Amino acid sequence: MLAATFRAEGVEVWIEPMLSIVPETNINFDPRDYQALLVTSANGATALAKATRQRECQIYAVGRVTAETLSGYGFENVYSADGDVNDLIKLVMRRVNREAGGLLHVGGRTLAGRLVEQLRLKGFSAGRIALYRAVAAGRLSVDVRQALGRGDIDGVLFFSPRTARVFMKLASEASCEKALLGMTAFCLSEAVCKAAGPSAWGSMVVSDRSIGTNLVSAVMAVK
Repeated sequence: MLAATFRAEGVEVWIEPMLSIVPETNINFDPRDYQALLVTSANGATALAKATRQRECQIYAVGRVTAETLSGYGFENVYSADGDVNDLIKLVMRRVNREAGGLLHVGGRTLAGRLVEQLRLKGFSAGRIALYRAVAAGRLSVDVRQALGRGDIDGVLFFSPRTARVFMKLASEASCEKALLGMTAFCLSEAVCKAAGPSAWGSMVVSDRSIGTNLVSAVMAVK
């Protein structure tokens, strides 16, 4: 979806996954045991769709892409915070009755942020379940290494601190550090920017709000 958006604007796109999503096995849970589910990524949406046949459960999604992914899998009651985790917490506080049942955050084994902890501090009964794990890539592809060497890539988009750290490790192992000095790192947040290492890049752009559409706008502004 993101690549299609850029290509429609005439931007050449390379896709290089930094993480592989591996489903957890022996998952046994019933969404009907909870008042609502919380989903904070498209990967979490896909894992949830594979983990249960239930499609009537109430779901609160962190943003538009996650919500659209859930709807694409047939989930019927999806509400989007259209923002970041803080926006999701605000949405839950507006719409959810603390006394009506618990909340369950479904996602990966490793999660950024403290969504469940923050909701508990606000009086909600909340827990989490890991439906998948993200395994780091072992190397950059030959095509991307060659493109970096030729200077064909002008910028890299980073949506999480972990993917930024993985890319920087693989770029170093491939001896591509010099190429980064002529490139721009587009980062979804300050935390992502820190993980990418500001001094390694020619320039860095940090989204003024942690949602993908803002990062797209940032890229188009310097196209």
